[in-house]
Amino acid sequence: MRKILFILILIFSAQSFYSQGTVFEEKRTIYKREQAFGLVVHTRGWGLTYRYGQYTSGFTRKTYEVEFVGMKHPKNTKVFQNPQAASNGFVYGQLNSVMLLRASIGNHKTFISKQSVRGIAISSIINVGLSFAYTKPLYIEVLGEFKVDEEPKTDIVRYDPEIHDFDTIVGGTSLFYNFFTGSIYPGAFIKAGLNFESSRQADKINALEVGAVLDVYYKKIPMMANDFNKIYFFNLYVSLTFGSKKTE
Repeated sequence: MRKILFILILIFSAQSFYSQGTVFEEKRTIYKREQAFGLVVHTRGWGLTYRYGQYTSGFTRKTYEVEFVGMKHPKNTKVFQNPQAASNGFVYGQLNSVMLLRASIGNHKTFISKQSVRGIAISSIINVGLSFAYTKPLYIEVLGEFKVDEEPKTDIVRYDPEIHDFDTIVGGTSLFYNFFTGSIYPGAFIKAGLNFESSRQADKINALEVGAVLDVYYKKIPMMANDFNKIYFFNLYVSLTFGSKKTE
């Protein structure tokens, strides 16, 4: 995860350095809307983001955003029973894989323009909205019924901590196995951060964003088979987005 964060920051820094040779001295263009897609990496996973913005002035805009991110438990460690076997690794004690779908509305305010800093605009952002946690059950591969003179067989079953000890598990399964057998937990979230936008073209978006996000739900999200589950997720994040601005 740290390597991904470092790569994102390194890419943005290189592009920002390249763009510093251009100062936007021409008359300010009045834009009406913008959109951007990107990758977001947070302290417990990663995901994708899309943002659509409507300008309310030359320095402010109302934004609508959708994010889809994975969420891992801090104790999440994948293990392999037999590294030489073809079976997948698994996280012992994990009941569900958790994914979040966020939809929000927000405000984006530029307080340092590209004319002030050579080619870099700095903005504050704050978003509030709905957060839906999807818990996809974890399925594992276990040894099947033993029969004399037959090759050992395995079965795929839903993980049950009351039944399956560590030694009884052969391996894990694909995330997409029985993907639509999970449950949805509705909640809300708030996100705040700083956006650093750098592009040699005034109508293009090349932005690095850093901040924090808090997701809260009405009950604990059953991620692990213990008492470590909580009703909230708090994460720091970094996102790298690319897009365009339109005058119509």
